Amino acid sequence: MTSQKRRRFWIDPPLQLQMVATVLLLVIASIFLVTYSVFHGLNEASQTSHQVFHSLDWVWETIRGPIVVSSLIAVLASALIALIWSHRYAGPLRVLSAAMGRIGHGNLSVPVRVRKYDTHQDLVHDFAQAQERLRERLSADLRGLHSAAELLKAALPELGDRKPAQHCAQALLKEIEAAASHYQL
Repeated sequence: MTSQKRRRFWIDPPLQLQMVATVLLLVIASIFLVTYSVFHGLNEASQTSHQVFHSLDWVWETIRGPIVVSSLIAVLASALIALIWSHRYAGPLRVLSAAMGRIGHGNLSVPVRVRKYDTHQDLVHDFAQAQERLRERLSADLRGLHSAAELLKAALPELGDRKPAQHCAQALLKEIEAAASHYQL
């Protein structure tokens, strides 16, 4: 299957705008923190030395500490927010992946739920509805299989001494019972 280029840039505008705003806020806060640290460090050092002009070596020695500290704070804050965002974004995808695995094994008994502030709410809701509809259909089909098995059990004694027909009916009954046991609703 070949992929087609997306025609729309804004796929999920509220989510995308929230992510862009968070990244911009982080960048602005980081720039402000580094700038404040540098100017504060230079101002304090200049007042301490009582000189108007300083060499570049002196300036570098003076601002190295504040730059390192503010840069570490900015990196750690960015990493923390990235971790929170990735959890909020990837968590529902992991929940859906696990649910698909369970459905692949015939287990429809576990409902799909994510936290209300996680992303992909519409996708999870649609998946949960599809799972519920599938559970309802399978439940109806299983009821039909059980009633067919009961009818077949009731018909077995009527076959009497016809061994091939009785053998075929018993094999059919086993297949029906096996088909009905594959699902957990």
